Amino acid sequence: MNFIKKDRVHFHTFDSLRFLSFLLVFLHHSPIPKDSFLHYFAKEGGIGVSFFFVLSGFLITYILIVEKINAHGKIDLKKFFIRRILRIWPLYYAMVVLAFCTPFVLDFFHISYSNEGYEPNWFFTLTFLENYMQMWTGTFPNVSPLNVIWSLCIEEHFYIFWGLAFYWISLKNIPKLLLGCIIFSFVMQAVYQHYGIITLDLFTNIHYFAFGGIPAYIFVFRKNIIKKLEQIPAIYKYFYALSVLTIIVLTANARIIFDPKAISFLLSILFSGLILSTLGTKNVFKISDTSILAKLGKYTYALYLLHTIFIMLFVKIGNRFEWNWIIIVLLSFIFSVVFSMLSYHLFEKQFLKLKSRV
Repeated sequence: MNFIKKDRVHFHTFDSLRFLSFLLVFLHHSPIPKDSFLHYFAKEGGIGVSFFFVLSGFLITYILIVEKINAHGKIDLKKFFIRRILRIWPLYYAMVVLAFCTPFVLDFFHISYSNEGYEPNWFFTLTFLENYMQMWTGTFPNVSPLNVIWSLCIEEHFYIFWGLAFYWISLKNIPKLLLGCIIFSFVMQAVYQHYGIITLDLFTNIHYFAFGGIPAYIFVFRKNIIKKLEQIPAIYKYFYALSVLTIIVLTANARIIFDPKAISFLLSILFSGLILSTLGTKNVFKISDTSILAKLGKYTYALYLLHTIFIMLFVKIGNRFEWNWIIIVLLSFIFSVVFSMLSYHLFEKQFLKLKSRV
């Protein structure tokens, strides 16, 4: 396979898709009553997380392929891991410190809090193994935002495995890696399902990342496919995107498919196809980078970690003053956005600037 130096491409629409994925998670955790239209979108927050995984699989696979091409088949693992650390660790550990202090703060102000779930084991939390604690206990930690970091643990495990895998394999063997991971994941899902084990680890979720890697591989090495996709009128791609949203709602509410393996396989294909529909330069499904969705998408990481804190806070306040659920959800969303913007510009960005020095 010839090595032709490639420049990294900015992918439009991805920030918007990230925010829409977060929105599913946010609605899932919000106190939305069953008689509300929004309840249909709030039934399955896990679908939003699944889409996060597919998007991550695409971006990380693309980054590693481009680096491997530009470095003549080599990957600088140290550089790759440091850049991932600078993106994930600062806010993650800031949230862990906040979670550790939360019970003391609530006790100081004599504010009651729920004891549902398990007491955190801080060793597992600090070492990105919280997902295994949740699998072992069958429940969630009783301190926010630890109840949502299981997915970040899976992301970290993916970064480690994917970085090492791309370090060792050749470019021509990437399709074998993607296919092998998909098959392995569904075998592991079947095993976990048989023994009643919760599927909150990389073994049973790596197919999402692999399905995200497929359009990344096609975008780099199969330009003929991308050109054929560009010949499809954009209206069909927008219709496809709407169809994906419809299927998500139906899957979450109607329970047409009962086997979780079949659901995850279907969603993986749909999400991978949605990413393909955004690739290319013409006739693509596109949400402008200047749209409010794209702008909010920049803050998705902080939004994901912070939103449960504000939801729980305003639920407590709202219950005390008998607020309507709409007020609780709106205030939770507004405060999540404001504090996520502050987090990004005042905290996260200081570490992201260091990535250029790596």
